[in-house]
Amino acid sequence: MTTDDRYRPSVLTAAITGGDILPCQSDVIPAGVEGIVSEAVAAAEAGATVVHLHGRDNTGRPSAEPELLAAIAQGIRDRSDVLINFTTGGSPGMSQEERLASLEAASPDLGTLNLGTMTYEVFPDRDRWPETKYAWEQEVLEQSGEGVFVNTLNSLRRFARAFRELGVAPELEAYDTGHLNIARYLIDEGSLEPPVRLQLVIGVLGGADNSVESLMAMRDAALRILGADLESIGVAATGYPMEFRCAAVGFALGMDVRVGLEDNLRVRRDRRASGNADLVANAVHIADAVGRPIADRKQLAPYLESWKRYERD
Repeated sequence: MTTDDRYRPSVLTAAITGGDILPCQSDVIPAGVEGIVSEAVAAAEAGATVVHLHGRDNTGRPSAEPELLAAIAQGIRDRSDVLINFTTGGSPGMSQEERLASLEAASPDLGTLNLGTMTYEVFPDRDRWPETKYAWEQEVLEQSGEGVFVNTLNSLRRFARAFRELGVAPELEAYDTGHLNIARYLIDEGSLEPPVRLQLVIGVLGGADNSVESLMAMRDAALRILGADLESIGVAATGYPMEFRCAAVGFALGMDVRVGLEDNLRVRRDRRASGNADLVANAVHIADAVGRPIADRKQLAPYLESWKRYERD
């Protein structure tokens, strides 16, 4: 599998619910086991090959409760053969133990591995704060301006070891070019085993902006820094319309793509998404228009063969 094969089928990930968007921002943010499972299955039926998951309780509050995470994973497996990817980024304020809980509880095919400490802001402008439904949402807003996403070198080593021990393939998340150097270091010291799956997450305040120019710069840097140790490069751009503009460029360049309610709430400037399936359908249309079919499970065989090296003993 090469990172510059512009005709190979693309892996399309749907980021179902995230850990940053507040329920008060959209009535369709899925919460609770059934809400998240139903959204994941609908996204798969719309064309997603992977679903990326965070836990949320019935109020929509981010949760790392193992029973909740396990129930979400099992509910999806009971209704779909879509590949499952759980976060280890978690949500602001979660401990390392909470962030790692999904790997043990849910046994996903993939998990995200965030590559560096950074300022991380979702609601920096008080004048644009949404009207909250729950007290916990207001608490999140009041913490704005103090956001730091902590991923020290030793914590990354710990997380990489957990991925190996628990048989989960890591999907490396880079929010800026400096994170690529950390990936290079972790590969060189043996903490990460190549080839690695890389996802460029752009548009978070504290990391690279969500412009096409930043996407191109980060892609070029990834090819230069990680080179033959890359299995694939994907893009997850936040907000409308950049989620879809970067998706179009990513598809055209042979990259994988992520869309979903975690990253963007709109399918058009004047229309909010009715759910993740709405966003996935947009991405499938874009992929078809630029000649990049979305991979089915059979076409994912090269990935799955690579991921088998992470199977549990």
